[in-house]
Amino acid sequence: MNSKCLNILLASCFVIAFLFVLKATSQTPIRPDYVYVPYIRFPEIYKDGAVQSMPILELNSSQRLRIGFDDLNQGTERYSYQVIHYNYDWTPSDLVFLQYMNGFENYEIFDYKFSTNTTQPYTHYWFYFPNEFMKPTIPGNYILRVFKTNNPDETVFTRRFMVVEQRVGIDAKVRYASDVQKRNTHQEVYFTLNTGGLTVQDAYNDLKVVIMQNNRWDNIKYDIPPQFMSPGKYVYNYASGETAFPAGNQYRFLDLKTLMLIIEPINKVLIDQGKYHILLRPDIVRAFRNFQMLPDINGRFVIYNQDTYGTSIDPDYAYVYFSLPADFPFEEGDVYLTGGFTMGQLLEQYKMQYNEKYRMYELVTQLKQGYYNYIYVVKNKKNGESITFLTEGDFAETENDYTIFVYVRQPGDLAHKLYGVTHINSLKDR
Repeated sequence: MNSKCLNILLASCFVIAFLFVLKATSQTPIRPDYVYVPYIRFPEIYKDGAVQSMPILELNSSQRLRIGFDDLNQGTERYSYQVIHYNYDWTPSDLVFLQYMNGFENYEIFDYKFSTNTTQPYTHYWFYFPNEFMKPTIPGNYILRVFKTNNPDETVFTRRFMVVEQRVGIDAKVRYASDVQKRNTHQEVYFTLNTGGLTVQDAYNDLKVVIMQNNRWDNIKYDIPPQFMSPGKYVYNYASGETAFPAGNQYRFLDLKTLMLIIEPINKVLIDQGKYHILLRPDIVRAFRNFQMLPDINGRFVIYNQDTYGTSIDPDYAYVYFSLPADFPFEEGDVYLTGGFTMGQLLEQYKMQYNEKYRMYELVTQLKQGYYNYIYVVKNKKNGESITFLTEGDFAETENDYTIFVYVRQPGDLAHKLYGVTHINSLKDR
């Protein structure tokens, strides 16, 4: 083969490879933390050994995540997973697989067990990440996509997780809002970053800060610019609301660890056509009531059946009936049930319907045995923002968790990297 033909062949291979990469990176972005099919329930992701912890791994550490989910269809199905890199704001990044991961691009899930002595049969699948077949090489945001092995285009669910390389010092506190009008209803996060030896050429584009309250994605704050800066030091001490959150209220709770006892707020436990149905007492709107410091776990939930051996295949499922009395529908927007079990989002399957006859919002949803925190949130129909004041009230005394994420893009980097994470609490870190 002469050199001219060889050059043409190499050029053709380059074009084909380029088009393949272009196709792969221009696909319709998948939705983070979302279940695409009705028969998949409770896709959990947390650090192994720390149930319901935030799915954050330290780069090149021995830490790993446990990912588990239930398939309510009887029998077995072949499922696989892949990991995709995302930008700091959870938009698709331009990185290809080899730029952020070592190993296989996807791998099959082999571990599963069938439920035992449950009225709702299910198959519980699980796997761990990272593993010998797949390991991240850079810090940042990732989405884990689970799909049917025999049909890779059929996504069944997605979950987010993060990988951090701690190189940014974060000194953070929480206080009542500086704005006098919001002093009794909001909490304000203020902090200082020390970037050490990192190179930040443009603090407004290369340094990105994200703040999260109680693992909620519906009210997360992105793109907060530094207020003051000096070499290696960036101060965020706003008094005008940039880092202020409505404080909300203590979470409501639901204890389903046993179905043998009636525990508040449960009113009745029925069995109809072989399935459990749990009727709760109507909740109350807490907007104009006095604040009560009731213990909570800040929206988290734990799957557990205390009447059996406490394994992942013992807890049963039950249809739970929620209700929230209201003389009239809220003009501001729809009401949603939310908590860790909704993956910190306002999902359509948890949108409540208003019953004009009984003047209350109602929702029936299937939950797995365990202990739950939840709140009711109104989604503003004008701008999509979450409103807790109308249903729960906003009280500055509320105990809340906050997480600060710091992303940096140094010269030569193709994406922002997660170089700092810290957790603070509104009562402990004042």
